[in-house]
Amino acid sequence: MSSIRDIAASNPVPVDLANKIGQNGINEILDLFWKSYYDLKKDCSIAITAEWEEDDITQEWYQKLVRRWDERNRAACVILNRLVPYHQYSDNTLKKRKGCKAPIIDFCFKEWGSANSYFGAECKNLYGNQQDKIRRYVETGIYNYTSGKYGSQSSESSVIGYVLSGDVGTCVNAIVKEVRKDLPVMNLTRMLNVKEPQYKSMHKRERDNKNIILYHLFFEFC
Repeated sequence: MSSIRDIAASNPVPVDLANKIGQNGINEILDLFWKSYYDLKKDCSIAITAEWEEDDITQEWYQKLVRRWDERNRAACVILNRLVPYHQYSDNTLKKRKGCKAPIIDFCFKEWGSANSYFGAECKNLYGNQQDKIRRYVETGIYNYTSGKYGSQSSESSVIGYVLSGDVGTCVNAIVKEVRKDLPVMNLTRMLNVKEPQYKSMHKRERDNKNIILYHLFFEFC
């Protein structure tokens, strides 16, 4: 007869990666996101325009990020040493019907050899005068997290907005109005401790009614 201890051991609860690496670890990842963006902006061989597709921009950004990740001072933040960056990660966390394809998040950091918790980044193109792209940012960016489609075992993740026309302020104001319709715990709020256009929001995740935090980083390519 199995003991309660045996049952618990055979069904371990995945560790929330955000809780494990803490706020310092999250800040290190977000700082890496920004530095990799600046590397991309400085690369004269790459001229990103309004015609670029999201996946193509993400691929170029990912290459810059991996280079910085491989060259970083590993002693500076030991807690991140077991993390691995993934591009186009297939999230098999929730059970899928046979034959259904698992949702694929644009990018994430995941702990080597761990369960399915990760720190994700879903990337969306934004144009100052296109409301359909604003809705898409919310519906296939934010809502993919709040529905549990992405990061269902993670309490914190991110959405990256590629601003390809207009300006960040216009895009953010439009996103705030769209998010307001879904009654967030906290709508997009500027993080004043970061000089870049970085915002934070909080939402209730539908599948477990837990609060989740999303970081919103806006990369300008105008």
